[in-house]
Amino acid sequence: MRGRLAALATTLGALALSAVVPRAAEAASPARGSGYELRLGLGFAATSRIPTLRLSEDTSLSSRELVSGTLPTAGGFRGLGGYADFAYVVRPRLTIPLAGLGFYGAVGDHAPVRSAVDGTLATVQPWRMFAIDLLGPGLGLRLTRRRYFFEVAARVGAVVYGGKAALAAGRDAVDADVVGIAFSARAELSGCRRLDPEQRVCLSLAPRLYEVRPLAGASLNLSWVWGN
Repeated sequence: MRGRLAALATTLGALALSAVVPRAAEAASPARGSGYELRLGLGFAATSRIPTLRLSEDTSLSSRELVSGTLPTAGGFRGLGGYADFAYVVRPRLTIPLAGLGFYGAVGDHAPVRSAVDGTLATVQPWRMFAIDLLGPGLGLRLTRRRYFFEVAARVGAVVYGGKAALAAGRDAVDADVVGIAFSARAELSGCRRLDPEQRVCLSLAPRLYEVRPLAGASLNLSWVWGN
């Protein structure tokens, strides 16, 4: 009888170990915590200098046909908007931002910027401008503390600025579409709180390390993150 009880106990112990050991191995696996993340957010962006703009197409004036040209500018841009970002997390600590897209519309007071194109006076109207933020790849590190984690990342990208300029045509003014693009290198500093295993809310500050010129501006974002 005792032999049968010992055999039964041995069998149950073996079954328990067979169930527990794989889970423990999975928890200790270095791949645990790896996966993709999707981030959707709202933000405020400010830059001290926008890139040189150009007419997007030939513009007809009262006196002549204006050939497309460039408008040197000296103004900045401030905007509100939203963005989506996609990243891959390698284990819990290494993050690889992959790609993202943002759109910002101008807010606040913007002084007109007077310039010239092809010999014609032009006034750039920053309050009628928008910015499309093309987020590129990067690399980051993450520190996790219970329900919170902090992340530092660096990445590259580009910003496309578009809007309107008023071209002098005698006593009148003709609106023309203008566009410019700037390479961007930025840092991203984020603090996040975990809501559940797959959702987090984050507050991020992203200084523009270079965009037209060094330390050109920054953005402040509030985002919702989904991922493993």
